[in-house]
Amino acid sequence: MPKEQTQQSQPLIGSESFPVVGIDLSADESRPSGICLLKGRRAKTTLVRTDEEIVGAVRQWNPTLVAIDAPLTRPPGRRRMEEAGPYHLRSCDRALLRRRISFFPITLGGMRKLTERGIRLRRRLQRLGFHVIEVYPGGAQDLLGLPRKQKDLDGLREGLRRIGIQGLSAKANHDELDAATAALVGYLFLSGKAKVLGSKRQGAIVMPSPQVAYPDLFVSGLKLYWSGYYWHSHEKFEELWRESQGAKAAFLKALIQLNAAFIHAERREWRGVANLLGRVASYLSQCPDRMMGLSVRELMKTVRRLRQAAEELLMGKRKRFPWSLKPRLVPLGLLGPSGWRLRRAKDDLPRRNG
Repeated sequence: MPKEQTQQSQPLIGSESFPVVGIDLSADESRPSGICLLKGRRAKTTLVRTDEEIVGAVRQWNPTLVAIDAPLTRPPGRRRMEEAGPYHLRSCDRALLRRRISFFPITLGGMRKLTERGIRLRRRLQRLGFHVIEVYPGGAQDLLGLPRKQKDLDGLREGLRRIGIQGLSAKANHDELDAATAALVGYLFLSGKAKVLGSKRQGAIVMPSPQVAYPDLFVSGLKLYWSGYYWHSHEKFEELWRESQGAKAAFLKALIQLNAAFIHAERREWRGVANLLGRVASYLSQCPDRMMGLSVRELMKTVRRLRQAAEELLMGKRKRFPWSLKPRLVPLGLLGPSGWRLRRAKDDLPRRNG
């Protein structure tokens, strides 16, 4: 969920008291794993090392659901993680990529060992009758507007408290906070506020559903932009801009001008492109780092590169406009386009009244 959407009047955690266990699993038993029991709004975290300790804690707490932060399936076609082969991604991994959620590929480095341990632990817990799901705390934190542990551990702790989790110690480390996030995702799954990405046969992972939907006009404008309908996209964003204020209005104005710049680029009007992209950068400078699920900082970098290219075309130092730099405006949690058009669609024309 975009950061600006985390200011909720209601916490995500309700009054339901079903227990959920979250586990931030390490690759081997020599390193600690975080484990969290979330019962209602109250969390209890600790560190464990061995599979025996993990299974013992789960049996003692007897949860409705166990949510593990580790790959719990291999890529299709792989019988062992150590064997070489062309298969690297599961269906859930592809779903994360389409949502622009970064993760470490499970066939590289220590992830292979973590995957094998996760699979063993899942099978053992399932034989004991527990329902086990795979979760990804880092991606969940992105969708919920929380900082990942590597960036701001205190901010993550405070964000989990703001969401409604009680009982987190000020001394809880990064493994415990990721375990608490894993338990939170399990809770959301049982509450109907999370969904399964991928498939059971080819790899499935549970991720939170965005709690506040993006405006319909915004989504419509994005889809038109993805397809090269820059004029029609501009109109959708403009309609939403008229009812917006502050940073949101500035951000929408930037998207309006970005569409206009691509219309001018199609006409090879490089002075107009440079001027419009300058306006885009000016509007973006009035916005926080993240707006409506999009990184303003990354968008600004691309806009500056496009403007430089337009100025080089104007001076004869470049021959072609770099359409491949078209920003991929895909907000967190929104499924990206199956098709992608760089140049303007031929039938993207202004509507005529009458």
